[in-house]
Amino acid sequence: MRSLRNLSLKTRIVAAVCFVNLAVIILVSYGNYHWYSAQLTDQTMEQTQQIIEQAGSNINTYINELYRLTLTPYYNDVLLHTLEQTATSPQQQLEFKRVVEGFLASVMSLPRSEILRVYIMNDTALYSYTRTPYEMAEYNNYLESDWYNQACATTDPILLPPRLERVYGDDLTPIFSVVRQLRSKEDNDITLGVVKVDANYTGIRNICDQVDLDAGGSLLIINEQNQILYSSGALLQELDAEEVEALASPAQGDLFRSGQGKYIVNRFVLPDCGITLLAVHSYASLMRPLQENLVKTVLLALGSMLVAAALIIFVVARFLKPLFDIIRLMHAVEGGDLQVRAQVRSHNEIGYLAESFNDMVGALGSMIQRNAQLAQEVYRAQYLNKEAQYNSLCSQIKPHFLYNVLNTISLLIKCGEYKTAVRSVEDLSYYLGGIMNVDQDITLRRELNICQAYLDLIQLRYQDRLTYTIQVDEDLLDCKIPSLTLQPLIENAVKYACEPRRQATEIAVTSRREDGMLRLCVTDNGPGIGEATLEKIRRSMEEPDAGPGADGGDKGSIGILNIYRRLRLRYGRQAAFLIDTSGQGTCVSLRIPLPCEGENNVSYDDRG
Repeated sequence: MRSLRNLSLKTRIVAAVCFVNLAVIILVSYGNYHWYSAQLTDQTMEQTQQIIEQAGSNINTYINELYRLTLTPYYNDVLLHTLEQTATSPQQQLEFKRVVEGFLASVMSLPRSEILRVYIMNDTALYSYTRTPYEMAEYNNYLESDWYNQACATTDPILLPPRLERVYGDDLTPIFSVVRQLRSKEDNDITLGVVKVDANYTGIRNICDQVDLDAGGSLLIINEQNQILYSSGALLQELDAEEVEALASPAQGDLFRSGQGKYIVNRFVLPDCGITLLAVHSYASLMRPLQENLVKTVLLALGSMLVAAALIIFVVARFLKPLFDIIRLMHAVEGGDLQVRAQVRSHNEIGYLAESFNDMVGALGSMIQRNAQLAQEVYRAQYLNKEAQYNSLCSQIKPHFLYNVLNTISLLIKCGEYKTAVRSVEDLSYYLGGIMNVDQDITLRRELNICQAYLDLIQLRYQDRLTYTIQVDEDLLDCKIPSLTLQPLIENAVKYACEPRRQATEIAVTSRREDGMLRLCVTDNGPGIGEATLEKIRRSMEEPDAGPGADGGDKGSIGILNIYRRLRLRYGRQAAFLIDTSGQGTCVSLRIPLPCEGENNVSYDDRG
C-alpha cells in the first residue's frame, strides 16, 4: 500500500475535495439532526405536559365528584333523623342498621362501580356497605385513627393518600378514600358522624386510558411512597424501586437513563391527591424517524459526492495537464537531461511556472559548470585541512615527544614539584585538545593558549635553553583565525632554532594592526633558513595548485606551505605570508584581513 506522501497530485486534489465534501455533509447532517432532535424533544415535552396537566385536571374533577357524593346523606331526612338517635334496644339497632346501610347500598354504592366500601360511623355505631370480602384496615379501631379524629375536627372533606390494600384475594389493589364529617341540619354544632368512601382506581384509570401519548409513551401514577398505582403502555413494565424514585424526583432532569435505555420524562404533581403523574417517552423511539431520515440523507449525499468526484477527476485532468507535463520534464531533468524545455501556452500561474522551470534548467546548467570549478577548490581545502590534522597527529605528537613530556612530569612528581606537574598535565591536555580542531576557526586567544601550552611543555625539556614571549594587543584577542596557524610556526622555530644548537633560543610572538590588517609574527634567534631551502619554499608558494608535499621538501616546509595555502583559500589574495631570515634568526609574518570579533581590555589566557 502506497503511503499518502507518494500519492499523485491529482489523487490528492480529488481526495481533498471528497474529504471536505464528506466532512461538510457529515457536519451539516448531524448538526441538522441534533437541531431537529432538540426541537422534537422540546415540542414533545411541551405537548405531553399539556396532556398530563389536562389529565390531572380531570382527576381533580373526578375527586370533587366524590366529595359531592359524601354530601348525599344531607338529602335524606330519614337517614339524618336515624343518625340523630341512639338505639336503646337490639330491635332498634337492627332498624337503624337497615335504614343506614340500605341508603349506603342504594344511593352511594350501586350507581358507581368504582366504590368499594362506604362507611358511616360515630362514637356509638358503625354502618357499612362493602363490595369486597375485606373491610377497611381500621374497622375495629377507627375511633383511634388519625383520619377519623381529623374529620371530626373539620367540616372540609379529607382525601386519604392513595395506597395499596387487599381487596380481592391476596393481590394488592390501589385505592384511595374520601372522608367527610356529617352534622345535623337543625343544629350545625351537633356532629352526627363521619362518612368514609373507599374507591379503586377505575374512575382515574378511565381518565388515564383516554390519554394518548405518541411514540409508544407510557403514563404512570405513583403515590407518595413511590408505589406504582397505574401504568399504561408497554414501556417501563419492570421498574425497580430506585428507578421509580428517580423518575418521581423533582431533581431528576428531563432525560432519564436506566438500564433499559434513555427516556424523556414529564411530571405533574397533584398535591391534594397525593399522587404524581409521569409521562415517559422512549428517546430512541422518538428519534427513530429522524435517524432514518439522517441515514437516507447521508446515503444520498454520498451518491452525489461520487458523481462530483468523477467530474472533479475530469476537470483536474484537463486543467492541470500543463502542470503534469512540467512534472514529466522535471523527471527528465532529474535523469540528467538539461536540454528539455517546457512549452509556455498561457500567461497564468502555470505559464509562469513553465517559464520559471525553463529559467531554472538553464541556471542549473550554469551552476553545474560553476560547481565543477568550485569542487576542485573545496577538495583542495578539505585535503589541506586533513593534511594539517595528519601532520599535527603524526608529526607533532611523536612518541618521543609524549615520552619526554610524560617522563618529565613523572620526575616532577617524584621531586615533589606537584604544582609544576599539575600545570604540565593541564598544558598537555589543552594542547592535545587544541590540535584536534584543525578544521575550525578559533579566536586568536585560543590559538595563543595552544602555543603557550606547547612552549611550556617544551621548556620542561630544554629548561633555560628556551625562552619565549607573547606580546599581543588585547583588542585583537577575540579575532578569529584558522586553527593551527601559529603553532606549526612555533614548532618549526623550536625544531630548527633550538634543537640543533646549545645556545639559548628566544622565540617571540607579536601582533599589531597594520592598514586594516592583522599582522602576526613568530621570530626566533636561530641560524636561519638556508638560501636553497628558502628558494624552494617560495617557489612552491607560487604554485598553489600543486599538491602538498609535491615540492619534495621536508616536513617543516610542508607545514609552512599548508598554512600558506589554507590562508589563501580562506582570504584569497588579501592574505600574505612573509619569511625574513638571516644568520641571526628568522621572522615569519602572517597578514589577514580585519575586522575582528572581540572586546578590549581582556586577558588572552582563557584556560582558567
